[in-house]
Formats: sequence, C-alpha cells, structure tokens
Amino acid sequence: MAANDKKILIYLPDEYADWEGAYLMSELSQNKIPFTVVSETKNTITSIGSLEVQPQAAVSDFTADQVSALILIGGENWPNMDRNKDARALAAQVLKQNSVLAAICGATFALAQEGLLKDRKHTSNDLNMLKAFVPTYTEDANYQNQLAVTDGNLITASGAGPVDFTLELLRALDVYTEEKRQHWYNLFKNGTPPPAEFWT
Repeated sequence: MAANDKKILIYLPDEYADWEGAYLMSELSQNKIPFTVVSETKNTITSIGSLEVQPQAAVSDFTADQVSALILIGGENWPNMDRNKDARALAAQVLKQNSVLAAICGATFALAQEGLLKDRKHTSNDLNMLKAFVPTYTEDANYQNQLAVTDGNLITASGAGPVDFTLELLRALDVYTEEKRQHWYNLFKNGTPPPAEFWT
C-alpha cells in the first residue's frame, strides 16, 4: 500500500481520558490531515468526562500495512489484559513494521504487558505505578522520567503530558516546521503568545 494511502488511527478505549488526544486531533483537523477514530468495536464509548463518542470503525477493521500511525489514548481499562486485545495485537505489528506507535497514560501499561517497551527508551505515568500495574516489567534502565519520550518509531507519554505527547507526534507526522512546533508548544505549555505569523 502506498504511504499516502495509509491511515492515522486514533484509538479511544471505553472510559478514555478526554484531554489526552484533544490537542492532537485539533491540530490534525485544522491542517486537513485525515485520521480515523477507532475503538474495540463501533459501539458508542464514553469518556472519563462522560462524553459519548461514536467510533468511525473497529480497530480490527485494519491491518498493520494499512496504518501509518497508531495512537493509543489512555483510559481506565488498559490494565485489564482482557480488554483492547485487537489494539494490542495491532500495536505489536505496527511497531514491528516501523510505523509510528504512540501510547499515553494507561496505554503504556498495555505496551509493557505486551513486551513492546523492551530495549526502548520510554516513559509512563510513574515508574513505581508502571511496575505495580505490570509485575513482569523489567525495563527500569530504559525508563525516562520525562513527560514524553520518542525512541525510533515509538512514542510514550505520561497522562500529565498531553502537550508534550502532541509535540512528539507533530514531529513524527511532520506537521509544521520545527520553529512553528516550538511556538505551538510554548503557547499551550507555557501560555507564551506566538508571533503574528504563527496564525497565518
């Protein structure tokens, strides 16, 4: 499949964290970069903030060769290994084929459970929390105490770092120049107004 035919998938689990994908979806939409919102099924899901969302597709509708980026948004049910099984399976294949795999908050627990953080620099909500939720986790040496980390085609982030997570994804997806990305980051992270040309 041609690279420009591949899909950006944003995966929302039931009980997903409203704030973790909002910045990214807004920037992609404003730049007319198409993406598909997927979940376990096409059934309506509800966010932590009680927002109901109708997914456009089930994640099982896609194979890894159709995906340019798989972005896993955090939520309450990620630690349950019986949930989000199709997303977990697709994540492993996406990572293997060197497409972008991104996970924030609880979704990083799932990557750890699936062994997808092995030998890669990564972060999560907190190292001790990650080890508590994933007793098999042994990658302490690769854990970075940062809000977001990129290692090759893998991006991980803390649930407290949605702006940092978005910055790493804007880079990975080649949205804006680096100068404009930094202005964007300073605006939403620090409240620093960008120059007038930022808005044009």
